[in-house]
Amino acid sequence: MSDVVVTGIGVVSPLGHSLGELMRRVAAGERAVGDADGVSVGDIPLDAVPAAARARIGRADRLCRLLLAASALAIDDARLALPLAAPERVGLSFGSGLGCLLSDAEFYQKIVAHGVAAASPRVFAYTVSSAAAGEVSIAFGIHGPNVTGHVGLAAGAGAIGYAADQLRLDRADVMLAGGADALGAALSTGLRDMGLLKTAAQARPFLDTVAGVWPSEGAAVLVLERAEHAAARGAHVAGRVVRYAVGFEPTLTRHDPVSTGVAATLQRAVHGAARPHVVLCSAHGTPLDNVEVAALRAVDCAGVPLLASKTALGEAFGASGALAVGLGLALLRGETTLADGVAVDLVGAPLPGRSLRAESALVSAVCYSGNAVGLLLARPE
Repeated sequence: MSDVVVTGIGVVSPLGHSLGELMRRVAAGERAVGDADGVSVGDIPLDAVPAAARARIGRADRLCRLLLAASALAIDDARLALPLAAPERVGLSFGSGLGCLLSDAEFYQKIVAHGVAAASPRVFAYTVSSAAAGEVSIAFGIHGPNVTGHVGLAAGAGAIGYAADQLRLDRADVMLAGGADALGAALSTGLRDMGLLKTAAQARPFLDTVAGVWPSEGAAVLVLERAEHAAARGAHVAGRVVRYAVGFEPTLTRHDPVSTGVAATLQRAVHGAARPHVVLCSAHGTPLDNVEVAALRAVDCAGVPLLASKTALGEAFGASGALAVGLGLALLRGETTLADGVAVDLVGAPLPGRSLRAESALVSAVCYSGNAVGLLLARPE
């Protein structure tokens, strides 16, 4: 089977709309600034979308706009020429933890307030989670596999792994893959009503163990290619997707969860490979942190520096795993200087500032519902 390489990365986040800016600010120890309802990315860089593909932006919801912008940035970074030469060999794989939540809320709130006559056909078109994938396919003329997956809050990482499988099975030459979720009043109000809305100060990975999240939003999309296809067009390779595993641990919703299913997933992701140089983990200051730590111990990651991107970005739900993959690829580019406390060890103790040169990175994406994804990334050969 073909090797899978990454040739483009598009990022829309509260700490920047390029991978370089995002990595620089995370490495410096910055935290996104939000309010009582969470952290927004602010203006979405829709000017990145080619002018010819902007006709439908006005009707699109926020989730679609996040993925349109991140996809455009990824395509530009990969230097994929538009229109696509072989659109039937280009596909996409997106993941979302919350999907069309905001559009669903908007649609039904109008009906509740004003009756069925207020039902909006424009909003209704976005009350399905796959609407964003459809909009991106239309915008860029993509005719190949088109999948929207829901692996809980690990959906972005899972979508990247699924795309890698499609390439290895020769079902496509190029795949756009990643995840996104949008923050809005329906989400923050729901979290508050359930007692699950936390502030940044209450969401310290490995140190807080209180249920709830500091909510955020964002998107990250990668251009993945079969290695021979990338070589044939002279593409720059940012890294390789070496292994991918997905699994489930049914006890994570209980008061006494175990790490067995998460550990087995990560074990499959690193099977046969040397110990990774860095781990991009899911920790967010909840009881789930202890489960993830136990799973990482089981796969011999003691002593490996951990980078908890949610410390800087908040819980971006389906986008979090994809953003972590982007940061993992950034760490593979060369020497990265991490400020004091940006990386931690397996007991959550902050590590002193260091210059990190990673040859491989493990992304651990775990959802409170039980879903788990492991992705092993490596430098280009």
